[in-house]
Amino acid sequence: MLYRVLDTIEKYNMINEGDRIVVGVSGGADSMALLHILNELKLDMDIQIFVAHINHGLRGHDADADAAYVEEICHEWDIPFFLKEARVGELARLWNLSEEEAGRQVRYTFFDEVLSEIDGNKIALAHHRDDQVETVIYNIIRGTGMEGLKGIKPIRDERIIRPLLEVDRPSIEKYLATQKIPYRHDHTNDSIVYTRNKIRHELIPYIEGNFNPNFRDSIVRMANIIGDEDDFLSKYVEGLVKKNISFEKNAIVIPIDFFISHHIAVKRRIIRLCVKYLSGSMVNLGQKHVDSVLDICDLNTGASIDLPLDLTAYRDYDAILLIKGYGKEGKAFKRELKVPGTTFVEEVGIEIQARYVCNTTFGDPYRIYIDGDTISGPLHIRNREDGDRFKPLGMKGSKKLKDFFIDEKIPKYIRNNIPLVVDGDRIIWVVGYQIGDDYKITHETNNILELWAKQVY
Repeated sequence: MLYRVLDTIEKYNMINEGDRIVVGVSGGADSMALLHILNELKLDMDIQIFVAHINHGLRGHDADADAAYVEEICHEWDIPFFLKEARVGELARLWNLSEEEAGRQVRYTFFDEVLSEIDGNKIALAHHRDDQVETVIYNIIRGTGMEGLKGIKPIRDERIIRPLLEVDRPSIEKYLATQKIPYRHDHTNDSIVYTRNKIRHELIPYIEGNFNPNFRDSIVRMANIIGDEDDFLSKYVEGLVKKNISFEKNAIVIPIDFFISHHIAVKRRIIRLCVKYLSGSMVNLGQKHVDSVLDICDLNTGASIDLPLDLTAYRDYDAILLIKGYGKEGKAFKRELKVPGTTFVEEVGIEIQARYVCNTTFGDPYRIYIDGDTISGPLHIRNREDGDRFKPLGMKGSKKLKDFFIDEKIPKYIRNNIPLVVDGDRIIWVVGYQIGDDYKITHETNNILELWAKQVY
């Protein structure tokens, strides 16, 4: 079995010289086999391993005995040992999750903590071939797409590795017997109260006995094929997104013409990938949410749909916007503009530099020139207020600032964060868009004031 595991490690380039690896060890057969194999390989591969064990607080004395056993083995094999004790049952109720999901969250959080403490770069988990089969079936029962049908990834996020993924459970038990390595048995794995246990003990044996004796092989083969196809589609869509979609601080702009030109399968992947870019996660993003974003293409400008992860899909003039924190009003701000000098506006992350100059350089929407002699009082920087009116360059009369935003097709979600340079109650500059006509420089201008806005963050 050792050579089969080595083949898996080499195939996926899981482990490299100098790696510092946190190994999740429960004390059960799978994790003990993984620990023993990595311990056997550590000198030849020039790696260091560290054990992380979680006492979930669900099995009383048995759980305490598991922790003591793993700690004893680590001491015997000279492996650093880290223990976390948690009350997963209480956390599950607090977080409104199943005990399985709460335990999973506790484990991965702890693994990350240990990884940070040891300055490590990999987390090794003991998922094996039979786990792969059970996971695919579990995902089918819940309802899934290609992501679920490909099952467990050999490597995730370039740091979580599963060296046993191509080895089945009987091979693991045979290896432990040959090496004379004892392991702990978790009796909750025998209970068919849990869905995964029902799949393991009832559903799979039934299918093998009545339909296909090679059912596990078929599932693994299917998962591998779908995994290859999913990887291809993921890279294809990632290229489309990077080439055609604009990324802003808290929003992603998806051009309508680009979006609707693609097959619905590609459109769904575009939405999911954009959500992941914006939120770093797709937790709780279901098919109904993705389809609701597709539906918004047929709605009028200004329509919006709330999504999980504090996201909103917004129908703009010629785009779909995915916005994080939409509807949360930006902080009101107003401060005097130093002339000459530099004024920082923390709320929107810009600074505006004001200075008198002799020459002008046009072409940058964030650098304007005004007639300094037309200013009647101290200048201020603020965001919009009710009743604001603006006289854009070249216009004889004024208009509501709201109408100017609409004419310029400026999305609603950014309007509160657009800085305005004002002279009393008159708008000199809608920063990044237009200056006021009354302040333009002419042939009679003697004092040219340059205003230059720079994005700091």
